Amino acid sequence: MRKAHIFWIGATTVAIGALLLTLETRPGRGDTRARFDDAGEARTDAPDAAAQSDLARRQPAVGGLNMPGLYEAATRRVASLARFSSAIGRDLPAAQPASRVWMSGSRVVSLRDPSSAARVLDAWKPLGPGNIGGRTRVVKFHPTIPTTIFAAGVSGGIWKSDDNAITWRPTGDGLTNIAVNSLIIDRARPDIMYAGTGEGYFREEVRGTGLPLRGSGIYITTDGAKTWQQLPATNTPDFHWVNDLEFGLNDSRRIYAATRSGVWRSTDSGTTWARLLAVNVRGGCLDLALRPDRSEDVLFASCGSYEQATVYRFPRAADRSDAEVVLREPNMGRTSLAIAPSNPDVMYALAASNVPGPQGIYEQGLLAVYRSDRGGAAGSWETRVNHHDPTFLNTMLLTNVASAAPRVCNPQGSNAFPAVMGWYNNVIAVDPRDPNRVWAAGVDWFRSDDGGRNWGLASWANPNLPSFSHVDQHAITFHPQYDGEGNQIALIGNDGGVFRTTNARAATSNGPQAMCTGGQPIQVKWASLNRGYGVTQFYHGTPFPDGTQYLAGAQDNNTLLGSDETGPDGWRPVLGGDGGFSAVHPTQTSQWLMSWQWANLGRTTNAGQLITTARVGLDPIFASNIADVSNYLFIAPFTHDPGTNNIWLGGNYLYRGPVFGLTWQKVGNAMPDNSRISAIAVSARTPGTIAIGTDKGHITRVVDIGNSTLNTSFNVPRNGWVTSLAFDPADDNVLYATYGNFGGSHVYRSIDAGATWQSLDGSGPAGLPDIPVHSIVVDPDDRQRLYLGTDLGVILSLDGGRTWMSEETGFGPAVTMWLSLIRTPAGEKQLFAFTHGRGAWRVTLR
Repeated sequence: MRKAHIFWIGATTVAIGALLLTLETRPGRGDTRARFDDAGEARTDAPDAAAQSDLARRQPAVGGLNMPGLYEAATRRVASLARFSSAIGRDLPAAQPASRVWMSGSRVVSLRDPSSAARVLDAWKPLGPGNIGGRTRVVKFHPTIPTTIFAAGVSGGIWKSDDNAITWRPTGDGLTNIAVNSLIIDRARPDIMYAGTGEGYFREEVRGTGLPLRGSGIYITTDGAKTWQQLPATNTPDFHWVNDLEFGLNDSRRIYAATRSGVWRSTDSGTTWARLLAVNVRGGCLDLALRPDRSEDVLFASCGSYEQATVYRFPRAADRSDAEVVLREPNMGRTSLAIAPSNPDVMYALAASNVPGPQGIYEQGLLAVYRSDRGGAAGSWETRVNHHDPTFLNTMLLTNVASAAPRVCNPQGSNAFPAVMGWYNNVIAVDPRDPNRVWAAGVDWFRSDDGGRNWGLASWANPNLPSFSHVDQHAITFHPQYDGEGNQIALIGNDGGVFRTTNARAATSNGPQAMCTGGQPIQVKWASLNRGYGVTQFYHGTPFPDGTQYLAGAQDNNTLLGSDETGPDGWRPVLGGDGGFSAVHPTQTSQWLMSWQWANLGRTTNAGQLITTARVGLDPIFASNIADVSNYLFIAPFTHDPGTNNIWLGGNYLYRGPVFGLTWQKVGNAMPDNSRISAIAVSARTPGTIAIGTDKGHITRVVDIGNSTLNTSFNVPRNGWVTSLAFDPADDNVLYATYGNFGGSHVYRSIDAGATWQSLDGSGPAGLPDIPVHSIVVDPDDRQRLYLGTDLGVILSLDGGRTWMSEETGFGPAVTMWLSLIRTPAGEKQLFAFTHGRGAWRVTLR
C-alpha cells in the first residue's frame, strides 16, 4: 500500500470524494455498476480517479506544507473577513454569525432565526436538488418520536426531518467539520447527541489517492441538534477518524469510541478519555457492539482493514480495560458486528477477505459470515457461509452483484473481475424480533432467514423496479416500534441518500439463478426519502439563458436538470455517470452538450429526449483508475463560443467542436510539459478569442483561433492547477486566472493579453486566505467586483482584488466548484453557485 498523504477539509467544508464512474476497473478495485447511454456504451463506477483529481488540484505546490493545518488557518482567516450580501447589496456586521437558509415547501426559511426575515433576505436562494441524495453513513430514528429522523454523511453534515422524512433540513451549524461518520442519541435525554467525524475506512490507502476524509473529533449537542460544540479532548490525532460510537448501559455519561488509534472510553460525557485498546493495524478499530442485557458493559470491538482483523471482547468495559481476542480467522479483513436484540446471546460478524480466494475474485469480497450462540465468547464462533459456498449468490455479500452476474448468467460464462467493496461498504444487522433473520450489505442488500446460512437479494439497482435502492450501502436502522408484522419499517443509508422499506420481511430473490433475473422476484420494496435532502456534490453547472433552468454535473449522481417550475425536489437525471462540464446553446436552448469523466460526451438537440455520444474526431481516452495518468482530466473542461458556435474542449491537446460539438478537430500541438488543459475561457466581445490554462500552471491567450495552429507561447504565473479563466467583459486584454493548489497565490490578473501577470491575493487582514480557488466571475456592470468560488464558500472583492470579503450566501463555507453569471431577458443579473455537497444556489445581483 502507498503511504497516505493527509488531506482534510475543515470548517464546514464539504468532504470530497464519492464513488465515481470510470472506464476501466481492475481486479479488486472499485464498484462496477453497469450503466448505458442512448448509444449503448456501457460505463462503470469506481472511486479512484475522482479522488486523485481532487487531490491534484489542492495538494501544496511546494513541499513541507501540511494541508490540515493550511485548511485550519484558512478557516480562521475566512471567518475574520468582513462580510457582504449581494442579495441586498450591502455590508453586514463582521461579528454577526453567517446565516443558513433552506427550502421548506415553497418558502426559503432561516435555520437560525425563523422569526427574522433579514436572516433570509440577505442570503441566496437554494435551488436543490433535494431529491438526489448523497453518501450517507448514518440514519437514526429519534428514540421516542419516530417521525423525527436524523441522517448524516461525509458530504453534507447532519440533517433532520420532523415529518417522517417528507422534508429535511440541515442542522448543526456548530459542526466545524461535516465529514460525519457516526452518531448516537441518548435514549433517556434525546436532545443530547454525539457525532463522530472522519470517514476512517482507509480509502486513501486502499485507493492510493492520498485523500482521507479526515475529521476533527467528536461533537455534542444538548438542544436536539440545533447547535453543536466540539469536545475539546477529542481535538487530537487520536480522534481524526471516529468510526463508531456507543453509549454505556444505564449511564449515558459513559461513551465508547472506535477510532484509528484504538478503542476509547469517557466516563464524564466526553470531557476526558482513556484508551482501552491501542492498535496499529491499518484502519484501526472500525465497529463496536454492546450487549443490551447485562448490568455491566460487555463491549465488542472489531479492528483492522486490508490487514489481519481481530474481534475483541471487553467483559467489563465500564471500569476495566482488559480485552480478550474472540474472533481472528486467517485472512480476515474489515469485519462488521451485530448482536441480536431479541436474543443477545446470538451475535454475527461479516468479514471481508484479504486474499483472492476461489477464482481469484474475492479479495475484499466475502471471506465469511460467522455466528456465535454464546454471547460472542472465544471458541463459540461458527462459519455460516464463506466464499467456498457452492451457491454463488451466497458469496456475493460484499461484491457488486451486477458485475459478477455474467459469470453465472452468460451461457459461456465470463472472466471479468467483479467489483468488490468489503473494505468500504460492509454492514450487518439483525431483525429486532428474530435472531435468525439477518441483513448484510456491501453494494446491494441481502437477507438471510436461516441464521446466515443462505442469502437472498433484497435490493436491486434498477430504478424502474420497486426493489430499487441506490447502491453502496453503509447503514440500516429499524423503526422503534418494529414488530416484524404490522410494523416492518427499516431505513437504510447509502451513496444515494436515505431509503425506506415498509415490508422488510417480504420475499427476497434466492437460489443459483437469483442474480440472473434482473431483480424481478424481489418483493422487498424500497422508496427514496430524498426530498429536501440536499447533499449533492456538483463539479460544474450551466444556467439556461433565462435563469429558470439549470444543467449540472454531479459526482456519482449523473448530469441533472433542475428548474424553477419543478422546484428543489424536481431535479431529474439526464445523462448517467459522474456528471462533468455542460453547455446549453444560448438561442437553441434544447441543444445541450454534457459530459462524464475523461471527455466522454453526450449531445442532444431535443432537450434530452435523445442523447448521442459526441466523440467523433477526439483522441481515444487513455486513463487509469489507480493513478493520475490520462490524456484528459477526470473532469475535462469545455466551453461554448456563441460567436462561432464552436465548443472548445481540453485534454493534452485543444480540440475544436464545430456545430456545437457535433464533430471534433485537434488544434495545434500538445500542451507543454505533458500537461493537460484544465481551464478554458472565451471572449464575450471577440468571437474566436480564447484563453487556456493547464494543470501545471501554463496560460496562453490566442486570437482568431479559427485558423490558428496554436503555435503560441505560454506563461506560468505560478506552478499548480489553473482552475478557471475569465476575460474582462469590456477589455479582451484583461484576463483573470485562478489556481487551486495550496502554497501560492490563487488569483491573478493580466492587463497585457497574458504577457505578464500580477497576484491579486493581497495581504493582511483583508487579504485572500491561502485556500484553493475553483472559479472566478467578473461583474459586467462593475468590473471591480470579483466573485470567487473556493473550498470555503464564496469570497468577493469590491475593489478589483485589493481587498476581499466573505459573501453571505446562506450555505456558508461549502466547497463552491463553479460560479456562473447570466443576464436574463428581463435584464436581471443572476449569479449561480454549484457547490460540492450543498447543491445549487442563485442570487440576483443588486
